[in-house]
This record gives sequence, structure tokens and C-alpha cells, in this order.
Amino acid sequence: MKKSVKILLGIVVALLLGGVIGIGSAVLAIERSAVSSSVINGPWRTNLATGSEQHDMYNRAWFAIHALLGLNQSESIYYFAYTDDSGERLNGDNVYRIEGNVPDARWWSITVYGEDDFLIPNEMNCYSYSGNSVTYDQDGKYTIYLSKNQKPGDWIPLGDQKSFSLALRLYNPGDSVRNNPATVDLPHVIEEAGK
Repeated sequence: MKKSVKILLGIVVALLLGGVIGIGSAVLAIERSAVSSSVINGPWRTNLATGSEQHDMYNRAWFAIHALLGLNQSESIYYFAYTDDSGERLNGDNVYRIEGNVPDARWWSITVYGEDDFLIPNEMNCYSYSGNSVTYDQDGKYTIYLSKNQKPGDWIPLGDQKSFSLALRLYNPGDSVRNNPATVDLPHVIEEAGK
């Protein structure tokens, strides 16, 4: 009886260990593949194969986990940021300023996502700004603030998030974006001093 219990226990441990190693290695492969095939522009990353036949299984898995649906680059280019311009991880305890110009796209938006890759709940129901809702200055530039505490102007609340990410969606991007995704002018993500 003892021998059969030991064998059964050994099988259960082996299955659990195999499952943990298998899932862990799959997650690692998905994350590494997404990073290695990304085009980098400041804090922003994109993969131009999104939504196309060239998008391999690892990148499809990453997009399914973090962004759900993806159109091909003639319809939309998606940039994601997990750091600010200085390379520091985006932290919900900090205050950030996003500064940019109108991108070469028919329509665009910047959206903030929580640690769980979902919108951050807030009383204002404010999760993003687009070319139609952001306030432009006289030079055609915009500024969006990200923080826990309300800021004047265009502001997206960060709630109680410890970390968060940004998605910049460019719908019907122009040739300058499609041809130069690593050098096209994208918004800056700047950490401000103070809380």
C-alpha cells in the first residue's frame, strides 16, 4: 500500500512540476518573442506584423493576452509603452505628462491600462484621449496628465495602480508611420517631479 501511495504521489508531483515548467516556459517564450520582434521608438514598441499572416504564434499569443484584437498595419498600428522616456517603468505613484503633436493618422487615441491589462476604474469614466477629445494648444500640441490626484486640463486618473501601461492606436496611419515606425514623431512620456 505504501509503495502505491509513493508512486501516485510521485506522479502527481511530476505532473504539477511539468505543468509549472511548461506554462512558465510558454509565458517566457511569448514575452521574449514579443520584445525581440518589436520596433522601438522612445518608450513605445510596436510589431508591424500584428493582424497579418506574418504574425507568428508567440506574437499572436502576446497580443491575445495583452490587447485582445488587432488589425493589420494598413488599418491600424498599435504602440505600447511600459516605461517613460527615461526608461523607468511606469509607476502609478508618480505623475506623468504625455506631450505630443497630431500624428500622421486618420484617427488616434492614447489609453491607459492597469496591471491586469484592463481599463482602470475611476469616477470620471476617463480612460483615454483621442484626436477628437484632447485639447490642443496654439501650436497644435497636446498635453495629457496621468496621476492619482487630479491635474488641470486633460487628465487620466491612475487609481491605486502600482504599475500601468499605455496604448497608442493610430488608425489608417499615413505612409510616414508605416515606412518609419522607429523614427516617426510619437508622444513623449515624461515623469514630473512631485506627486
